[in-house]
This record gives sequence, C-alpha cells and structure tokens, in this order.
Amino acid sequence: MIDVLDIVKKYFEVTPCDVPDEFASMKTSKMKTAIEQYDIAGLGNMTMQHASGMMGLMKMEMVCITPLERDMPLFSLDIIDVLGNYTVLTEFYDVTLENRADLNEIFLGIKDGYSSIPDGTAESKWYDDIRWPSSVCKKGKKKKIATQCDDLMREYLEFYVSYASKMDLVLDKEAKRLASDSYVQGLLDNGGPSTDVFVDMLGKEKTTEYFKKYIFGTEK
Repeated sequence: MIDVLDIVKKYFEVTPCDVPDEFASMKTSKMKTAIEQYDIAGLGNMTMQHASGMMGLMKMEMVCITPLERDMPLFSLDIIDVLGNYTVLTEFYDVTLENRADLNEIFLGIKDGYSSIPDGTAESKWYDDIRWPSSVCKKGKKKKIATQCDDLMREYLEFYVSYASKMDLVLDKEAKRLASDSYVQGLLDNGGPSTDVFVDMLGKEKTTEYFKKYIFGTEK
C-alpha cells in the first residue's frame, strides 16, 4: 500500500477520529475488516479500510476521501489481492457543485501515462454516469504490476490533495455535504460490490450508520 497518510499530511492537517469498537474492527466466518478514520482539516473525511478473507488468501485495502469542504470529486482507491491476482481501482465520483471537466482532463493525462498496465473491466453499475472517465481499473499478476500500480496511485493521490489544497473552501458546505451524501445513499439503495457484503454482514440499518458516519463521513 502506498504511503497515504504521508502524502496527505504534506498538504493538510490530519487528525484521527474515534470509531466505536463495533465498527472499528469486525469479523465474520468469511471476512475480517478494520477501519481508521481521519479528519482532513479544510478538505473532509478520509477512511482507510483493511480487510481479509479466505483464510488470509484474499486481502483488500481501501482509501476513501470525501471532500466536504473543497469542490473536488470523491476519491476512492481499492486494492484487491487474491492469490497474487492483483486488481487496483482508482476512481473519482462526481459530487462537485460546479463543472470540473478541466480537472478530469488532467487526471486523464495521468491515466494515459500508465497505459502499459493491463486494464481490467469494471462491471457496469448504477454510478457509471457519475464515475469520471479518468478513473482506472488495472488487473494482472501482483509481481508484474504492483510497482507500477503503486506509482499510479501515488501520482493520482498526490495531485488530488495538492490541487485541493489550492482551491477555495466551498461557500455552501451543506450543499456539498448533500451532494456527497447522495452518492452514499445511492450505494445503499442500489448496492455495489462492497456495499452488498456489508449489508449481508450488518443489515441495512447498521450499514447505513457505518457508511455515513465512518466510511464516508457525510453524517459524522
């Protein structure tokens, strides 16, 4: 996993948040998961999730930045390692209040620089319309693509937080929060690969609390 905290701390003050034990670490017969939640002063919420399953043969890492104070897209990073088969998703979801097509174009330029890494195919989902074209899905053998994928993730994250640090704070924080919360509610209403896992594990009500308070921070 890339040095997420070190990168973000170069541009923003980061403070750990208290997460109740029932959500900080969870375990079922199929999966173990733990989260760390942070407040990024002047940007929003960041949560890092670590999960494993299949008796440790499957490992997953997730980073989500919900930009509640700057007009950026929601940033989502997922790494899935199953027996050395490596999948990396670096995604942007449009929760902006103004058109940020110029920013998407910059990220497309970064994406083009990693075209040598094999692309994976992301399943069509309800959120395709708000998933920026600069999002990437890369798949391959870990020993072949992990180093390049780390470079890609690091460059995406570094540019994201550096760009955000130069933006003005949003004037209507409630409108920005609602835009982000609409995406989270969409996950809860329509499902998604990880959403479905947690609904099965926790039920809809607890998953709603888990997502809105601790994963995305829209009701923190």
